[in-house]
Amino acid sequence: MNITKIGRVSGPPAPNIHLGAAGPTMVSVCLTAPDKSGTLGEQTREILEIIDGYLHSADSSRQQMLMAQVWLAHIDEFPAFRDVWNKWIDPEHVPALSVVEAAASRRDSLVEIRVYAAR
Repeated sequence: MNITKIGRVSGPPAPNIHLGAAGPTMVSVCLTAPDKSGTLGEQTREILEIIDGYLHSADSSRQQMLMAQVWLAHIDEFPAFRDVWNKWIDPEHVPALSVVEAAASRRDSLVEIRVYAAR
């Protein structure tokens, strides 16, 4: 099986990781916003734009998303996430969605998003 890695991050101080991987039938991407100075809504928009690019590079799209997992630093900011998400997602092809509150390894990351999509 051929697996393509997407978006290498090398440490230190970050761990050595890839932001995504694509196999013959599926792609997975997980990241935080590169610009940590924005609001939760701004960070969410930035992440979703990058996800679009990674999915496209793996011959997939948001219309082929199967599931999304979202970690918010503060669950009370869920409405800001929801508003950006609902404007971005294709209403005819919504994936399963899980949103939880969890602290990220970097305290300036307000949101982290992982998506799984078919290819």
